[in-house]
Amino acid sequence: MRIMRALWRTAPPVLFVMAILSAGFFTGAWVVLSEVFPYDLLAAADKTLRTWVESRRRPDAFLATARFVNVAPESVAERRIEFLAAEALADPVLFSGGPGRFAEYCPGSAGCLAVEYAGRGEVVHAYPYRPDEIERAAIVSLPYEHLPGFSFEKDARIFRMSRYSNGDLLVTFLFKDNFPWGGGVARIGRDGRPVWYRRDYSHHKPTVTNQGIALVPGQRIGQGRPPVHRPPGLPGRMSFWLDCKNPYLDFVSRIDGAGRVLEEIPVFDALIASPYAPILHHTDPCDPTHVNAVHEVGKRTGGMQGIDPGDLVVSLRNLHAFGILDRERRRLKRLVRGGFFMQHDVQHWEGAKFLMFDNWGGTNASSRLLMVDVADGTETTIFPHARTPRHLRGLISRKNGNLSISPDRRRAIVTFTEDRKAVEVRIADGTVLTVFHAVHDVSHLDRFPEERRTRAVAYKLQGVSYVDRSRK
Repeated sequence: MRIMRALWRTAPPVLFVMAILSAGFFTGAWVVLSEVFPYDLLAAADKTLRTWVESRRRPDAFLATARFVNVAPESVAERRIEFLAAEALADPVLFSGGPGRFAEYCPGSAGCLAVEYAGRGEVVHAYPYRPDEIERAAIVSLPYEHLPGFSFEKDARIFRMSRYSNGDLLVTFLFKDNFPWGGGVARIGRDGRPVWYRRDYSHHKPTVTNQGIALVPGQRIGQGRPPVHRPPGLPGRMSFWLDCKNPYLDFVSRIDGAGRVLEEIPVFDALIASPYAPILHHTDPCDPTHVNAVHEVGKRTGGMQGIDPGDLVVSLRNLHAFGILDRERRRLKRLVRGGFFMQHDVQHWEGAKFLMFDNWGGTNASSRLLMVDVADGTETTIFPHARTPRHLRGLISRKNGNLSISPDRRRAIVTFTEDRKAVEVRIADGTVLTVFHAVHDVSHLDRFPEERRTRAVAYKLQGVSYVDRSRK
């Protein structure tokens, strides 16, 4: 009885506390599910805490993509270019660099932004990497949500580049673990000094046209949940929205040589306005298209009805597709899907045929160079194949990759970013001509462990591309 009386006396305060806790729980659940005040404050606090924790353990740009390999530091220069069926480079190539790369050619800087090679591997020119100067050269600076302690040198990733006819480079950057992650685009002179830098959410693979105009993927941040599909004749509740509060919405910028935007072609909006909009039911709602490259359709378009020279080819990674855009009308003419998956860098080759770096497609346990004929639907794996040297058959790049087609359209270089090498092949039969290895001497960098004195580092390789000397 005494126990019962004691419980009876304590019941009111216990019930009161439980009621308060229950009310708090259900109120919190309602706030989260309904996204009403103070949901935004709580979400921001959670995001800040998570990013602060992440910032404590992220490596800097020198370490983030580095892997020690069994190559002596003093022998990296002769190990970078390996000739197989070729005796020399038929065209000069631009070998991308970054922090800590090619230090022997760019003393006194943070490494080389890129190095141009020719012949049997002779260095034609080296571009010093000057991150502090690039950051100060910003002519546009849009707002970012940075991790605590963000610095351009530490957190900006050199991503892709293209070359102007005078030797300047067009370079895009990504900001690791930041929002947005598109770090902008810069024009860099041959001395490594920036002509201009647009810190404007540009990203991925830029292209310089024969007219000297830069084509650059970019993104705007959507507000709310944009409707993307309203089936005709069906009630409003059948409409489809992107289930993401602030999605990345891609477009293509045309930028002149001085860094001025001439126009923006909205890729996402063109997709919504096309008959292909329902494909957005099956994508990442916060990054629905993920444009990773833009190129122009070439002059030889035989076999492609309705496709014209100068149309834009956009690779849409998260849709596992590529689109062909009418630039002037801002209309999506064609959306192409097939046996490719998470592809990169789709380019028009000739006629109705397109080449791409196919990351996950096909039946082989490797990424591949794939040719797609949009006229008859055939797909041909150029590389690898049964005659490919065994040690090159299993190359994979899950989230990355780069493709460059030679000026004479007979050869291609495919870059397997995450396997840290690039392979030059003959398009006609897939014969491997040259292999490029991203090995570097880092023995002078104290931030690496003592192992740096006996072994070289292989960095993730963003790209090896041809230099077209015929462009004026």
